[in-house]
Amino acid sequence: MSEIPGTFNETPRADGVLEMLGTTQMEGSTCALLTPAIRAMLREMAPGQVLEVRVDDPTARDDMAAWTRLAGHELVQTIQEGETIRFFVRKRRA
Repeated sequence: MSEIPGTFNETPRADGVLEMLGTTQMEGSTCALLTPAIRAMLREMAPGQVLEVRVDDPTARDDMAAWTRLAGHELVQTIQEGETIRFFVRKRRA
């Protein structure tokens, strides 16, 4: 497990998990599938809760940073574990 520079050492507690693994053959297309899935899961969560998102598309790193910023959510932490990237997204407060 390797931490991305600028992230915290302690892994946040996730209130929900979304896995989109097996997408490496479709590299770069994950965002088109991922953001609607994240939006749907966050809609079911309370403000301030954390969603863990697991992907294996390396292009998702930039997409997640941009999407969370634009959507007003907080990208709390990003962890690289081999080919899997784990993002922790805190739902914006109302």
